[in-house]
Amino acid sequence: MNNIWEIGNLSVSQGDKVKAYLELPTIEENLPTFLINGFEEGPKVLVLGGIHGCEYTSIDAAQKVGVDLLPSQVKGKLIVLPIANPASFYARSIYVHPRDQKNLNRMFPGKKDGTDSERLAFWLNESVFKEVDYIIDLHGGDMIEALVPFTIYHVSANEWVLEKSKEMASLFDIDYVIGSSDQVPGSTYGCASEQGIPAIIAEAGQQGILSEENSVLLQEGVKNILVSIGSLEGKVKKSESTYISVFDWYRSDFQGLWYPAVQIGETVVKEQLLGKITNGFGETVKEIKSHTDGVVLFLVSSLAINDKDPLLAVGA
Repeated sequence: MNNIWEIGNLSVSQGDKVKAYLELPTIEENLPTFLINGFEEGPKVLVLGGIHGCEYTSIDAAQKVGVDLLPSQVKGKLIVLPIANPASFYARSIYVHPRDQKNLNRMFPGKKDGTDSERLAFWLNESVFKEVDYIIDLHGGDMIEALVPFTIYHVSANEWVLEKSKEMASLFDIDYVIGSSDQVPGSTYGCASEQGIPAIIAEAGQQGILSEENSVLLQEGVKNILVSIGSLEGKVKKSESTYISVFDWYRSDFQGLWYPAVQIGETVVKEQLLGKITNGFGETVKEIKSHTDGVVLFLVSSLAINDKDPLLAVGA
C-alpha cells in the first residue's frame, strides 16, 4: 500500500516530491511548499523560513534546502516552508504582519478567530507543527538588524525535548548557542517544545541583505541536523560552541534617534554604555547601559527608533 503523506490540501506519495502551494483555512495567502516523502521510513521534519518577511538569507537557505533534497536521499518525510509569512515578505514589512502590525513569532500557538498573524500562527501550528517530529526555524537579522550568527533552543521541562533541542542547536557551524526560557512568549520553537516537539531557531544574515555565505551556513546546519536524526545519510559534523543562558534584550521607551556605542560581536561588561537615544534636537534622553557581562549578539542599525522597538541583545 502506498504511503501517502498529507499536509492540509497537499499530499505526496512515498518516494515522491511535490512543490505546490499550501492553503490554510482563513489565511489569504498560500504558502510555497516542498513536500518530500522518502523511500524509507524515518522522522518527519519541518524546515521553516520567512516567519519574518525581511530575513532574506534564511528564506533563501530554506528554499535551497527544499530544492536540493530528493526522495532518494531522505529517510522519512520533510516539509519545507521557505516563505511562511508571505504577506510580510511581499510588503517588505519589518518584524510585523502588515495587516495587524503583530510579530508572528510572538503569536504561537495563535488564535483560530484572531487577527491575521494570530490566525496564521494557529493554522501553522495545527496543520503543520503537530504533524512533524522536529522543527528547524531559520531566521536572520531583519531589515534594520545587524547580528552575529547564533542558535536558540527552548529550556523545556521535558528533559528529552530539552536535550534533543540543545543538540540540534549545536549542529550549526555557529559559535553561540542560547538556551532560552522564553521571556518573550509566542515563539515557534517555544510553542513546539511545549508540545513535545524538539525545535530550534538558527539566525544568520542581516540587514535585509542576501548573504550567500550565511545561506550556505544555514543550509549545511539543516542538513547536519537531518543526518543526526537519521533523515539523511552521512557523518555528523561537530563544532565547538559557546553556550549562553542569558539573552538580555534592551528596548526603547522613547521615539527618537538611536546611536549605538558598541558593535555586534563585541564583548561588554556590566554598566558599560551600549548606546544612547536622543530627541529630534540631538539632546540625549536616555543612555542604555549593560545589565551584565557578555557579547553583543544583535544590534538595531536604524537611526530612527520608536517606543518599544528593540535596540540590541547581549548574551551572557
